[in-house]
Amino acid sequence: MKKMRKSLALVLAIVMFAMLVAACANNNETQPGGETQPPTQQGTDAPAVVAPTVGTLDDDVDHHARRTYTIVYTHFQDSILQQQMYEAYRALEERFNFQLIRMSGQDDTETLVTQLEILLDRGDIDGFIIETTNAEQAPVLARMNASGIPFINQFTEYFDAEGRVITPTVGLPQHYVGYQAMMYMIENRETYWGDVDPSNMGIIGICFSVSPALYYRTQGFLDAFRDSFPGNENVFWLDSFAQGPAVAFALETGYELTSQTIAANPHITHWFVGGTVETHSMGAARAAETMGRNDTMLITTVGHPLIVDEWNAGYDGAKRAVMAISNYAYATPVILGLIAMIDGRATPETLWPQHRTGDDLAAVWPATFGIITRENYRAWLAEMDARYGP
Repeated sequence: MKKMRKSLALVLAIVMFAMLVAACANNNETQPGGETQPPTQQGTDAPAVVAPTVGTLDDDVDHHARRTYTIVYTHFQDSILQQQMYEAYRALEERFNFQLIRMSGQDDTETLVTQLEILLDRGDIDGFIIETTNAEQAPVLARMNASGIPFINQFTEYFDAEGRVITPTVGLPQHYVGYQAMMYMIENRETYWGDVDPSNMGIIGICFSVSPALYYRTQGFLDAFRDSFPGNENVFWLDSFAQGPAVAFALETGYELTSQTIAANPHITHWFVGGTVETHSMGAARAAETMGRNDTMLITTVGHPLIVDEWNAGYDGAKRAVMAISNYAYATPVILGLIAMIDGRATPETLWPQHRTGDDLAAVWPATFGIITRENYRAWLAEMDARYGP
């Protein structure tokens, strides 16, 4: 993993420089605050060393002994996942004494930045939850740093040009979860396929290349295959970003990339598919249905809202298991970490020291995750809701 992070640093630096230049050009000015700096934070009274329990469920804090905080949930995309995260945050308002405002970028960077600036200028916002890809990092980070308002990232951490994490984030060990999701499929393949010669197998990894987090995740899918079948070169890395920003995360993109690759390689009889986001994997599942390949494909992803809806409706196709994360397992650590920074009990640099690794300037809290299938998903999600929910 460390070697992978170093190898990606040069590419990341080039991508981030281009994004920053574009962001500055669009505003005819140099943006305050560089992307290589950790986020600033209101209040300078936070201790230099913070206990690991600060900003967690083990934190001994009376959240109702203070005023009610106003927090904005800012997200770039609009999908069922964002709606479910919004509902999770709303359910936590009473428990943690905050009120939520929702702001969507509607899958458009200009809209995201414009709406963000409006909210930053209001003067009554205590903190922000930021959910974007790294493609939106430069303009968002510049404005948040300049504002001095505490913020925390959800799902995707921001990096500097050296590949170091610079924003406190609730996310995942991306390569690991991708690897484990695909390894589950590989280890259980005979349940669905019987005895198949590995030389007849191939793998598709659908990536979103400009996001380091999603890049690592996709490499996890592919590395599980490489480690399981040494010498098998039927490995296909596909980049949804190359299809254009407007459709990069669309279900149709997963469908097209999957169906085209399978059609172009008829010598491969059995396929594993890892979609870096759930829409990609559902697109691949639709391709399996259309091509009559539910019995010769195994599809996975990291994320579960779409497949849970499918399973609830009786789906029993090639998407057999996914790496799931309860929405509350994201939302509760996000809120607790953000409130700790708003309170002044922690800074972006000191929050969750037990999860800051290597040269990173901020920590990534690992959301609790686990493999779910059609048989166990209800019990697993109920357990997570009981642990992290309201």
